[in-house]
Amino acid sequence: MFNKILIPVDLENELFAEKALSVAIQQAESSKASLHVVTVIPGFGMSMVGSFFPEDAMEKAITAVNKRLKQYVEKNVPKSIKVSIKALQGKSHKEILKESKAVGADLIVIPSHNYTRVDKALLGSTTSRVVERAKVSVMVIKP
Repeated sequence: MFNKILIPVDLENELFAEKALSVAIQQAESSKASLHVVTVIPGFGMSMVGSFFPEDAMEKAITAVNKRLKQYVEKNVPKSIKVSIKALQGKSHKEILKESKAVGADLIVIPSHNYTRVDKALLGSTTSRVVERAKVSVMVIKP
């Protein structure tokens, strides 16, 4: 049914991603699909803030996060599933949507926090923005 499944994971809260990853693995196995596991790290924001960091700071951060993401995938994804990993940098929802298009994903499996309506209004929600703007099916997994 699906060929390419994209799943964003938060490496700072692996338990939060656990249920969504389990569902993505089930979908990949039943569809013989590949998994594209991504994580997004924020940028430095304003260029003035970025000027306080060494020029290669973001490159080093991406390399370190990719290493950690690889370890996470090796530990949690069966070897029988074709999987790719990528650390992205920027606004989470934008990077998830951009990567979904880049890999040709036909399904995004994304975990959702249990925010109240007030929290969503104040904090915004990566999941809701992905659902609103995605051009492909999105499966939202509640905790």
